[in-house]
Amino acid sequence: MKKQVVLVLALVMSLLLAGVAYADGHLIAAANDYFSGGTKNISAADLYDNLNDGDTDNDPFILSVRSADDYALGHIKGAVRMDFTTVFTADGLAQLPMDKQVVVYCYTGQNASWVTSGLRMLGYDAYNLLFGMSGWSANPEVYHHRFDPATVPDYPTTTEATVATETYAAPAPLADTMAGALDANFSGGPKYIKATDLYDNLNDGDTSNDPFVISVRSAEDYAKGHIKGAVHMDFKTMWNAETLATIPGDRQVVVYCYTGQSSAQVSTALRVLGYDAWSMSYGLQSWSADPAVYVKRFNPDTVPDYPTEGTAGETAAAPATLPTTGAAIPVDAMTLGLSLFGAASVLAGGVAIRRKK
Repeated sequence: MKKQVVLVLALVMSLLLAGVAYADGHLIAAANDYFSGGTKNISAADLYDNLNDGDTDNDPFILSVRSADDYALGHIKGAVRMDFTTVFTADGLAQLPMDKQVVVYCYTGQNASWVTSGLRMLGYDAYNLLFGMSGWSANPEVYHHRFDPATVPDYPTTTEATVATETYAAPAPLADTMAGALDANFSGGPKYIKATDLYDNLNDGDTSNDPFVISVRSAEDYAKGHIKGAVHMDFKTMWNAETLATIPGDRQVVVYCYTGQSSAQVSTALRVLGYDAWSMSYGLQSWSADPAVYVKRFNPDTVPDYPTEGTAGETAAAPATLPTTGAAIPVDAMTLGLSLFGAASVLAGGVAIRRKK
């Protein structure tokens, strides 16, 4: 009997170790499945047209991740509010429909991008509202804050490419399942670094604290100008063991794009995989004042100023409440596998084996 118990425990342990390796590949595969098709965004004009086309059957579920106070001042009609840090809890995910489009918005499109990326990797049909409420409303009481080109310091850039040649051991993912890793990540809030703080770090005379900088802009725009030392990666194709091995898992990683929305989405996936990834606020438009370098920038003159509900909006309305959708939280194979392993350990004498975090 003792020999049988030892054999069963050995089998369970081997399965657990295989499961740990599988967890990394499973999370990478989920990231690749999403990003390989490009990030998913929707413009204010397209969302407004959808909501006002006379067909409510195609209306998306609209999720605001702005603060409760700012939601009360003004929000898109019909939008429900959730706190950024609780979206990926079991209770939070249970409120989101799996059978219809979900549009997430915030202030500038950056927080919503973090959420959109996470939801996409869980299988939701999620979209980020480009530029958030600052791209929907021209009322400063409603949009609250937006990118201001007058504050851009215009730091230098280079056209000299940096190629990552070193390789590193992969960090441990935040959890074995995508849902668990996302909950662990979002509970701590979004991770941003300002252009001014990044510049000061890179120029403080101490190279030991320099972050690993990744540009996820196009290769063509990377060649036009990028932060010195930044490595170019294509967010559509970077989700493989070979490319990820060139990113250090033991130091800060700063990701930047054009306006901060794509880099936030990439940072979400990297953090799930265990990297200390931070998104540079507002992207290269906050670093350079040269239009030939930043290429794309938020333009407040193009904001359509659509109506909102709330005390500062055009239509006063009671705050929307979260409906109970009854949507099932996605359960991946890793979750099921670990449950089976747990059952096996019980059969082997009630010994619980847990992976050390």
